Amino acid sequence: MIDEQQLEAAIDKHFHHAGDRLFRMECLPRYMASEGEESDFQRYLAGADGPDMERKEQWLAILRGEEARGLISYRVRAFSNAMTEYERYEADWCYVHNAAAGEDISVLRAGEHDTPATFIREDFWLVNDALLIPMQYDEHGRFLSADIVTDPDLIAPYLRARDDAHSAAEPFRVWWDRHPELHHRQRAA
Repeated sequence: MIDEQQLEAAIDKHFHHAGDRLFRMECLPRYMASEGEESDFQRYLAGADGPDMERKEQWLAILRGEEARGLISYRVRAFSNAMTEYERYEADWCYVHNAAAGEDISVLRAGEHDTPATFIREDFWLVNDALLIPMQYDEHGRFLSADIVTDPDLIAPYLRARDDAHSAAEPFRVWWDRHPELHHRQRAA
């Protein structure tokens, strides 16, 4: 088992050369994130116009830098059919900006997209198809620990799950444009 710092170090160790690929599968209805992101979520709930862009810009600069260096970062976000406030926040205040900064985000929403038979409903990272990092969270979405898996036989089902989920999912920007009812300002009006 590894903690968040060890998780970041493991990813950084294997994700730094042009052509390296980093995939993230996200399935939880809520994550207890960093203090800054939690502050943004509370601001979102209170009806603020947007995230703290000074804080957010640090993350966006990392994404733009990765793209400029030829690193490939992509994710599939599995959303609930009746999206939680946190899922709406993620789409509106996180993914809109992340996608504009170069991250490839796709959406697999229950009731809207077909869930592949190979789908694994758990959060995980895959680095260069050779490193699997399954994540464990508590019932509130707070990170507990992660594992490092390098056995190709154990990784293979996750590769299939990733490929099938990514194929079944819809690119975030296309999906977001089809759902103005989820946009924060639209709902506040």
